[in-house]
Amino acid sequence: MPVTHRVIEYACAVVKNGKPEREYEQLLSIPSNDIPTVVQVLTQIRPVDLSGKPTFKDIHETIEGMLAPDAILVGQNIQFDLKMLKGEGWNLTERPWIDTAMLASIVYPELKSYSLGFMSEVLGLTHTPKHRALGDVRATLQLFGLCCERLESLPEKELGGLKSLAERGPESYRRLFASLLSTSKKKRPDWLSLRKHALPEANDLSIPASPLPEGEIPSVQIVEETLSPATLQSVVAGATKRTVVAVKNLDAVLRRLELPESIVVLPAAEMILSKEAAETFLLQKTFTADELSLAMKLVLYAPELKIDLPIHGDEYAVWTAKLAAGNESPEYLARRKKLGKVTVVTSHHELISIANSEDTKSLKGTPVIIDDASMLEDTATQALGWTCFVPTLRAMATGSEHLTKCVDLIELWTEKTRGGNDLRYLAPSDLGSPESESIRSVVEPLLKTDLPAGARHALMDLLKILDPQNLDGRIPWIECFQDGNKSIKSVPEKIGEELAAKLYSLCPTTLLMPKSLAKECGAIVPQNTETISASLSPLPPCDLTVTLPIGVSTDQLLQSATGKTVLLVGSKRTIEDLYVKHFEKLEAVGVTLLCQGFAGGQSRMQAEFTQAPEPAVLVTTPWTYETMELTKGMVKSLILQVLPFDHPSHAVFSRRALRYQDPFSEYSLPRLKHRLFRLIRAFARHAKKDASVLILDDRLRTKQYGKNVAQYLLGLGNAKGEKKTAEQMSLL
Repeated sequence: MPVTHRVIEYACAVVKNGKPEREYEQLLSIPSNDIPTVVQVLTQIRPVDLSGKPTFKDIHETIEGMLAPDAILVGQNIQFDLKMLKGEGWNLTERPWIDTAMLASIVYPELKSYSLGFMSEVLGLTHTPKHRALGDVRATLQLFGLCCERLESLPEKELGGLKSLAERGPESYRRLFASLLSTSKKKRPDWLSLRKHALPEANDLSIPASPLPEGEIPSVQIVEETLSPATLQSVVAGATKRTVVAVKNLDAVLRRLELPESIVVLPAAEMILSKEAAETFLLQKTFTADELSLAMKLVLYAPELKIDLPIHGDEYAVWTAKLAAGNESPEYLARRKKLGKVTVVTSHHELISIANSEDTKSLKGTPVIIDDASMLEDTATQALGWTCFVPTLRAMATGSEHLTKCVDLIELWTEKTRGGNDLRYLAPSDLGSPESESIRSVVEPLLKTDLPAGARHALMDLLKILDPQNLDGRIPWIECFQDGNKSIKSVPEKIGEELAAKLYSLCPTTLLMPKSLAKECGAIVPQNTETISASLSPLPPCDLTVTLPIGVSTDQLLQSATGKTVLLVGSKRTIEDLYVKHFEKLEAVGVTLLCQGFAGGQSRMQAEFTQAPEPAVLVTTPWTYETMELTKGMVKSLILQVLPFDHPSHAVFSRRALRYQDPFSEYSLPRLKHRLFRLIRAFARHAKKDASVLILDDRLRTKQYGKNVAQYLLGLGNAKGEKKTAEQMSLL
């Protein structure tokens, strides 16, 4: 990071008239040549390599002299490089620059990641020397050329439209687009019809429809959810003409399922493009770099939903602040009018938000099916929660003096109130302080002005949090994250009671959850709620082997990995230790090791793991893997190093646990079992035939509760129980 790390290698290429004139690379010494171990593994640069090398100050005059006064800086995720150089005393932030990652996201909509490593593999870029600065420079230069070629393949009218937008953007983009040559072609290139998100996987037409019997209000029907990836497809196919099907992750479902045309999709308002906002946005007199790239994508891809765009980087903040629809937008209301008339697929979050709204007429009496109901406590907590995420509000305040002043007051209050603590629960005295009263006095008149939908929502939530009358029955807190960002939140303490009052009493509700865990769902179904049970039509079996090996270590499994393996570990620290210990060893024998935190964000990890040749190992946390989208039939083994219990100090979990007489057995253990089911069910979507699940946690044998969990696990898939070490090794 620019704040704490130093530049240990610098490389660049000087290009004139489209041709490289000069390359430069230099290793640099730093105080004590103390390179963090992780950086040594990542770059393969050791302290001894820096011995006797010049400092950055020594080469500053040389490299500055290579930079012509009118030069445009080109780099991959270039703003990070600029921050690093600024940390060394060379401030180039005011020079014109172009980010090839953002440029590629405009013209390569089919790619699932815009990391340089991934694009080098997919596009065949020359990326040598590997892991070094000059290799990155060469690959970046080649990528820049390919992006320009794609832009020049656009019909003259469309390229002219982009040039017109670029004239309102930063100088670097004005000059770049002005230099692009127009073509006489009239046909749109094929790549414009591609989408960043692939079409749904081919569906087996033999999957039977599973119409579910409709319950009566206020009953809750619990239906067994199987490990089969076909479960949700079967339920959607069997839905009646007026049903709401709610899923945990709507975006993922839209990419995975084939939905009949008769079904209406209802995303959250912020996922929908507001046509009025888009028209206003495209008429802006000036654009930042992120705004410009997003404006170009609006013109090229004519999206209706955010998922329709190859959106990347800080464009997400621009979308939220300037383009997203609100709950009163016609685009959102047009979809919402379908509730109670046809089958609608939406998210847990949106369903509960509607049920919690003042106008529930369109939903009342409509049968509701909730997939992934074991996750309902968490998704309902989010839906019924109030959140003010300070960095997002700060981004929305750009250009608004009054909103900026408001955000300043909020930040001062959060800093004073939390008192240096990363987590601070709010008390009545906090909400009655002069600072909180000052915030209210500024926010209330602001809400009467024209604000972005996201800013309005955040400020309304903040007012609710700051109201002392709203403390009863809720968990309010301030949280400061590792990157310094702060969030102010408040969630209901008793989710089950909220669901009973605001959903179950309104609609006949079907919960899809593991049958064996139905009796352990008190967090979402209060004890006094009437429940009935039902079953799905028989589905194709899930051919997985669940094993609990004895005496097998993570190190052994990594060293003998074949095929593609997913390894789930309990913490980022463990991931770092495994990366440092195994990356170079595995690379030397042709095994790709991808680790969370060292392979970019989730989309990049997914893309690079999919693209990697076998053998390959992906190391991540259970919480991240649960939401991953990997290719069907790709992964051979899932290894779970430790049981994924909730962290006892989590802001919400720790408070809710206090409500139970035996928090571990009554709350923590059921949540663990539900999470294990979801992990194995996710693996079932990614697994090869005869794939295996290995769970290494020795507590499954040494603890009494572990034996209970082991019995549950061995009831999933084709359980093999405890095997000898040699046999377990052969599974990989």
